[in-house]
Amino acid sequence: MICSNCGKEIPDGASYCLDCGASCDEPVVISATKAKEAAAASKAKGKSEGPLFDLSGYVKALGADTSVLIGVLAAVLVYLAPFFSWIKKVHFDVKVTGNLFELGGKNSEMSVNSGIIIFFAILILLSAIDMLAFTGCKYIGPLKKFDKNYIIKALPILTTTLFFFLVINVEKYKTALNVLKEQEATAKNLGAGFNFSGGMGVGPVMLVAGVVLYAVSVALSYAKRNNNG
Repeated sequence: MICSNCGKEIPDGASYCLDCGASCDEPVVISATKAKEAAAASKAKGKSEGPLFDLSGYVKALGADTSVLIGVLAAVLVYLAPFFSWIKKVHFDVKVTGNLFELGGKNSEMSVNSGIIIFFAILILLSAIDMLAFTGCKYIGPLKKFDKNYIIKALPILTTTLFFFLVINVEKYKTALNVLKEQEATAKNLGAGFNFSGGMGVGPVMLVAGVVLYAVSVALSYAKRNNNG
């Protein structure tokens, strides 16, 4: 006899289902095919259930999976890059810097007043979040289906690189760097070059390093999948 409520088998002589407790006063016998279908549906449902974000699994992976650790470090570097200097000058040991948000603003000494730079900075932050998400997609419910899709996982490499080149080609930003170079050359001609230096800051270096590390992370993950067959 099959329980009409849960589809499990009920022993002969039982007055209720031992699995769900449903009464057997009016037992309904279903076919073996339907019973198998019900069991398969129950199994599939069990597989789909689980935490939306397995944080503990993600944290454990940092110590067990090199590709995950490198991917997280890459995402952190890219995320921090817009907040570090993208232009700097040092005059008489006084250092003045401007990050992407300061460059796009209007109140900083190292500002070029270009809102498009702030826009690109935000896009870079979003790319860093994408890196973090795709690095641990195995532990994030909605992203699990992308765990072995390396084309999707590589997209942050393309987007971050694109945003980087767009930033450094903003006309006001290039003009500011050229002004700093001219000031440095003038200082050297006047014999005071040791008192002045200027140019790009560490932000671009951090961003490029982050992109390279993320590419390494994706490559390691792909190689590990192939080795495991």
